[in-house]
Amino acid sequence: MSNTLNRGHALVTGAIGGLGTAIVKRLIAAGIPVIGTDRRVTDIDPWIEAELNDEQKAMFTGYPLDVVKEEQATTLADKLSEDGIHIAYLINNAGIQGNAKPWELDSKTWDRVMAVNANGTFYLTRAFSKAMVDKGFGRVVNFASMYAYHPGVGQSPYAAAKAAVTGYTRSVALDLAKHGVTVNAIAPGIIWHERLRGVLPQDEFDKMEARVPAERVGKPEEIAGVVNFFCSEESSYVTGQTLHVNGGLYLPG
Repeated sequence: MSNTLNRGHALVTGAIGGLGTAIVKRLIAAGIPVIGTDRRVTDIDPWIEAELNDEQKAMFTGYPLDVVKEEQATTLADKLSEDGIHIAYLINNAGIQGNAKPWELDSKTWDRVMAVNANGTFYLTRAFSKAMVDKGFGRVVNFASMYAYHPGVGQSPYAAAKAAVTGYTRSVALDLAKHGVTVNAIAPGIIWHERLRGVLPQDEFDKMEARVPAERVGKPEEIAGVVNFFCSEESSYVTGQTLHVNGGLYLPG
């Protein structure tokens, strides 16, 4: 039996990605209806057909959303409120990486990585946190990264954006704690999913895996389990924290 409270809907950004899929399924299993968003509008319906069974489909609604467009976050919040849907759990999962040498890094890459990871987290939290405060309950789960602490080579925009997420998480946790709203972050390490193939060369992946003290990469379901914990009653006294889920990779160095 799930220990996750059902105080309303969950909203998961980047819902149809590798981590997003596992998070959506875990929250639905906990009895929480999910609003899943993604900027790839044409991919949402095929993803639903491929990934969700009939029971899961009944608890899932997909919406197009580009997290870098602040007006889209506001519009979605207004639309859901008009439809009588309250977001009690906000999972800011959407994120991208950018890879370049410091002297070759272009402004477009920097701005895009910062916009998706940092600005997107801000826009969504701003759009939905007041309703949580009004209800006296809420859970916000942000996504940092081990790279915020131990950056990879050529990952300066990603490391900077994820470090911003950790600072934002701590500060907003202070603002919302007295209102019954917790704000925490997850810092994944190497989590294997199909989309990783497109952004991480195999030789780099093998080197990273060899450094993991647990001697394996993580699974999306392991991240989803931590999301579930942060949404549960057991985490009600935990806020402003960044939990490292990386098989001990954070420890050396």
